[in-house]
Amino acid sequence: MNDISFKLGSVNPSGISDVVFYIPKHYIRRWPTIEDAFEALMEGRYAEYDGDFELQPGCWWNRFYSTQGKGKIDWDYQGETDCKVVVNHAMLSYPKFANEVRAFAKFASNGDFVFCIKHDGKYYIIGNRDYRATITPNGDSGDSPGSAKGVTMDIQCPDTTPLPTYKGKIVLVDGILDCETDTFQNFEDMNTNKISDYSKQIEGNSVRFEAGGNSGRIHIEGTGPIVMEVSVDGVTYKEVDHDIEFENGVAIAPFQFYIGDKVRLSATTLTKVTINYNDLKTN
Repeated sequence: MNDISFKLGSVNPSGISDVVFYIPKHYIRRWPTIEDAFEALMEGRYAEYDGDFELQPGCWWNRFYSTQGKGKIDWDYQGETDCKVVVNHAMLSYPKFANEVRAFAKFASNGDFVFCIKHDGKYYIIGNRDYRATITPNGDSGDSPGSAKGVTMDIQCPDTTPLPTYKGKIVLVDGILDCETDTFQNFEDMNTNKISDYSKQIEGNSVRFEAGGNSGRIHIEGTGPIVMEVSVDGVTYKEVDHDIEFENGVAIAPFQFYIGDKVRLSATTLTKVTINYNDLKTN
């Protein structure tokens, strides 16, 4: 094991960032790993995720604003000897009774989400592949001019690691955040030819294509609900949940596809499909 020391006079800020990232757990296709071997403890990797959260196609993380000074993360252990687990906890505070936050509260109260929260320059995960997160939203109008008001989110999730750190990618609707370097890149600034190795087959109001191991932006024009199906064997397609919807006939969203994935998109009418500015279908 290593020494646990502290440099006197060093900068050591408290609190969390005012932007928190969250995603429904069933949108996650593959989790990063945490090493439990003793060698990982010696190398300082015993409490951090290795790799990226790989998402279902058409899914992405969302942002949640939390008032600075009102939110925090913490953890405590519970259980019997030789069977203890840690409970990771976050408190978030949104300052209004906005429709979107009340709708999220209604869904999240019985849902299961994963949160990525920044503290002191690092990103921490609350949520677990095997344990369900408990989210308790509470609203308060305030009782006098200038008093605190809004919606608080009390989030708890059992885990084997106290507040595991995450250095991978966060795919958002408008770009990708690299948690290791704390840098954000808009899709417009990314390599527009990132997907160059794909095949496509157009069948009326559906498009089938294959693209290996890429992330980027998809642009769809058409009408009706968008159906996305993914096949890993090239024969059997399975419909996947996603958040892509037409708005005034156009849908633009991020995506992640993995090596060997074959994807089929369909809608009532489908007039154009572009992936990372590569034209897949234009009527």
